[in-house]
Amino acid sequence: MKTIFLAGLAGLLCLPLAAGAEPVTRTRTVETPRYEGSRTTTVDREARTIARDGTLTRLSDGAVATRSYDRQRTDAGVVASGATTRFNGDTRSFDYSRERTARGYRAEGSATGFNGRTYDYRAGARRTSNGYVRGRGVRNSDGELVAGRRVAVRQGPYGGTHRRATRFGRR
Repeated sequence: MKTIFLAGLAGLLCLPLAAGAEPVTRTRTVETPRYEGSRTTTVDREARTIARDGTLTRLSDGAVATRSYDRQRTDAGVVASGATTRFNGDTRSFDYSRERTARGYRAEGSATGFNGRTYDYRAGARRTSNGYVRGRGVRNSDGELVAGRRVAVRQGPYGGTHRRATRFGRR
């Protein structure tokens, strides 16, 4: 009885691996009296990617809004990018990458808002011997720190946890 159960279990475990080799695409449509559109998501487990694209059309005047998002997982981290366009044509976009390090991670990215302003993002975290330190910051195109945060957590000598968070930038 145990042999049959284990053979069946082994067979079931092999099925997702075979089915996961092909990219899977899903499309969802939206149809209302005011809007119509679709969103397509493609997941490729073997290539470790996801792509999502959407389009929405306003029926009253034919204006179109779009959104796209792409993500690629790598052995060392992740890379992502995306863009959104409103019905009036305003666009925003972003790029992001995160890389694992021996004791934490390092991330950076950039974004452009609907208003045309650009921002750079940097973040990182590392483990220490008795806790961790994590920080992130956003700078505008002038190099001015718009927002930032640093958190340090450590275990005290008698078992308590000490946490210190500091915020930077404009308020």
